[in-house]
Amino acid sequence: MNNKTKISPAFEPFLAESGEDGKRDAIVIYKTPPLEGLPLRGRLRELKRRLDAVQVAEQKVIEAKVFKTYQENARDLGYREEKPLATSSVASGTLPIAEVEVTRQTLSALSAQDDVVAVIPNQKIHLIQPKRVDYAELQTTEKETGITWGLNKLEIPKIWGTTKGQDINIAVLDTGVYGEHPALANRVKDFVIIDPLGRRITANRFFDAGQHGTHVCGTVAGGKTDTGVSIGVAPEANLLVAGVLIGNATLKTLFEGMAWAIEQGADIINMSLGFDYYEPLFGEFMEILVNTYGILPVVAVGNENHGNTSSPGNVYNAFSVGAVEKLPISGDEIDVSFFSSGASLTFPGQPNALIHKPDVVAPGAQVYSCIPPQQSISGTLEYTYMDGTSMATPHVAGVAALLMAAEPTAPVEDIIEVLKETAKHPQGSDLRPDNRWGYGLIQPVAALEALRS
Repeated sequence: MNNKTKISPAFEPFLAESGEDGKRDAIVIYKTPPLEGLPLRGRLRELKRRLDAVQVAEQKVIEAKVFKTYQENARDLGYREEKPLATSSVASGTLPIAEVEVTRQTLSALSAQDDVVAVIPNQKIHLIQPKRVDYAELQTTEKETGITWGLNKLEIPKIWGTTKGQDINIAVLDTGVYGEHPALANRVKDFVIIDPLGRRITANRFFDAGQHGTHVCGTVAGGKTDTGVSIGVAPEANLLVAGVLIGNATLKTLFEGMAWAIEQGADIINMSLGFDYYEPLFGEFMEILVNTYGILPVVAVGNENHGNTSSPGNVYNAFSVGAVEKLPISGDEIDVSFFSSGASLTFPGQPNALIHKPDVVAPGAQVYSCIPPQQSISGTLEYTYMDGTSMATPHVAGVAALLMAAEPTAPVEDIIEVLKETAKHPQGSDLRPDNRWGYGLIQPVAALEALRS
């Protein structure tokens, strides 16, 4: 990677309103010492040894060197203010990243360093907004069958005879969670709020700043509703919930949430969120999650319709998820939802320069799950239907948890591979992947069989 490609293209819009000497916050990814002899599986419960290996003195030396060299080079490039450009560690040292102040001139002072892998703007992050709708007819059917249409379509009960996701930790980075919801009883094992300054705030009572996080958690690992409808894909998995979408959230907020999830022993991280600007260099963080910690990141591709995608779901190595819906004309027919994003993108220098997103699709419209209690004319609502790729993503995260629980030593790369290769595309495997269906609708039963073969 040359110096220019280390600098994110998102800086152009990010710095558009800044003058030549205007300061903005950036995130720097720097090199870490190579890890040897560590299994690439967070769920092998060697987290403490893994963290000790990452947080060695060598990493602190690298960060200190980056900071010192940056200040010296910034002066050489014409930075004349008496107060040095601010630099600080991020994510408690769990991730090899730091926050620095930059100007248009000093960006090159970071990218020129051999120890620096990438420089990206600390841009805002936001929720991939779902829709809330009413599906009276579908609700009647689901009450009769005792299961949501998405779980039924994916044949999840066939896997429950083998596993329900026990002992797998799924981190949900979202708006929080209403931990007292009866459908989530005993499922939320840890909870934290990350404020806009990147500070970790603990709370005795788990809360949701909206409805989104609770709805996502219900699809991942919820139990049954009061009418007996099963809503969660992996109802015995553990939920680790970080409220990262509260207030003026930025990438720094997200990274702090990711670091917290790593430290709590996450096996899977579910992200139904997006950035203001396209950020291809976020792929460096995906590499850290998979290759350093053995964690599977599952990301919503976005709700911007066909021809568009959201970062980080459109990063070349993201495992991104699109949404399908039931067609009203037939009980079993599905199609990709109109809102589900998809595009073909070029990533020069990567093994596969042309990438199609999403990678797979899953039920993401007409999804019934839990929400914090809400008063309405008809009484207190504790469940609702929502549409969005945010609703498809937890289906995939839950399925990944089932596969991990069934085959505890399978590498993350194998989990991704079987989910892609066994996915069902309506026009056959010859056209896979494309930028609408990706590899196709995930087939959990076939994926488990492939993982065991």
